[in-house]
Amino acid sequence: MKKLLSIALAGVCLCMPVYPAATALVSGAKSAILMDAATGVVLYEQNANAKSFIASTTKIMTGLIVLENAELDDTVNVSPQAVGVEGSSIYLEAGQKISVKELLYGLLLKSGNDAAAALAIHCAGGIDAFAGMMNERARSLSMTGSHFTNPHGLNHPEHYSTARDMAKLTRAALNNSGFSEIVRTKYYKLNGVTIKNHNKMLWNYNGADGVKTGFTKLAGRCLVSSATRGNMQLICVTLKASNDWGDHAALLNYGFDSYTLRHFFNEGQPLATLPVYGGEKNSVEAVVNQDIRLLLKKGQADKVKLEVVLPRYLWAGIARGEQVGILRLTQDNNILLEYPVVAKEAILAVTPKRRLRDLFKKKIS
Repeated sequence: MKKLLSIALAGVCLCMPVYPAATALVSGAKSAILMDAATGVVLYEQNANAKSFIASTTKIMTGLIVLENAELDDTVNVSPQAVGVEGSSIYLEAGQKISVKELLYGLLLKSGNDAAAALAIHCAGGIDAFAGMMNERARSLSMTGSHFTNPHGLNHPEHYSTARDMAKLTRAALNNSGFSEIVRTKYYKLNGVTIKNHNKMLWNYNGADGVKTGFTKLAGRCLVSSATRGNMQLICVTLKASNDWGDHAALLNYGFDSYTLRHFFNEGQPLATLPVYGGEKNSVEAVVNQDIRLLLKKGQADKVKLEVVLPRYLWAGIARGEQVGILRLTQDNNILLEYPVVAKEAILAVTPKRRLRDLFKKKIS
């Protein structure tokens, strides 16, 4: 027997997987995308699956892998292979000893290609081995349109990605506190010299908090940016753009002006207490196992019902995290989204002998 707890939420609109703008928002980019960082919902896209050279935006992947596989205070002994790499540089010298932390700032603020090579060799023993790590991480993020051959982004026919994949990558990277701290830093003192972040959005856009620029003649101007206003963080990607700073401001403004993020439940938040029979405990809390958040279009008055479908009671022998119900979003009797509701803790079943003893005690008391 089920009971249904229904809560009508006035003024809530379901977010669909993609919200295209009525008109193009970018002036000349080969491809572009705007994504909500919390939910992964795409708000705008233009040729987002087109494969492109990505120049130094590659270093988002490099930085993430280093942060996941090395300690910030690790000492790197700079390999001769990392010295004199073409393009942007922090002017490393062979045999120089420098920390992973310093190299990451040189990588993500000054876009040092030598820093990228030094970090790759430190983490994987070589450039090719590190590229293998990059491709493995890309697969784990479902970056199906990407392939990496180096840690810095210098042009190679087999080194490419898409706007959609770069947004997926950036969403994962921004969840790393070390990464997000570095890319929002405007200035950093490296070897006694103050370096400045190449990302002009940090100075020119209200709420900007990273992430990476890129340019080669073949790739053109590439930019990945993020910005936060209130509880909403957006990720913007343009590849081969003629007006990247303007395009990003327009896309981010569109996102913040048109959408709002609603937070309904926190991970682990109790929704109900269910009776339990035949167990060591006589009740268990039913909780959600993830944050429940929705990106909602502003100005729409459609009603969405939030329903928690639970049994009236449970029998013992319940595992922690076992699904015991469903949290469901519906509109006009159509199911839109569903999330599992789970037991907060395990409830062991008592033995028949123990159950009889407890019943006997209850009768004579």
